[in-house]
Amino acid sequence: MKAYDIMSVNIVAAKENATAIEIATRIVLGAFNGVPIIDNDGKVIGIVTTIDLLKAISEDKGLDTMSAKEVMTSNPAVVNQDATVDEIIDILYRKRIDMLPVVEEDGRLIGVVSRQDILMEKLNERFFTIDRKKHIIT
Repeated sequence: MKAYDIMSVNIVAAKENATAIEIATRIVLGAFNGVPIIDNDGKVIGIVTTIDLLKAISEDKGLDTMSAKEVMTSNPAVVNQDATVDEIIDILYRKRIDMLPVVEEDGRLIGVVSRQDILMEKLNERFFTIDRKKHIIT
């Protein structure tokens, strides 16, 4: 199984000029752990996670005045869409992170793989949904 098979595709990404408070609001409302930061070409240039936001808060920085660029982790780990689940787990474990942006060959963001995505896939691998109308197994 590859990153492309299990990644979440309905994701929130932000530009580097988004404010930290805007990103924090999206994270809280969306119940996810981080937001990839992309450039104008859709390439991943950073990531803002809850840890980045908590660090800024602990340093008494104003989230409403900070930009994503100021709070993000630059050059985050990313995986190609063809990365295997084992490769993804290894990166998540070694870097102690919760999610990885998935990119095409040119570096453009196409999805995100999280710890939860992997667990959900593993928990569901022995179950199928059979559609009576179409006789399709998914």
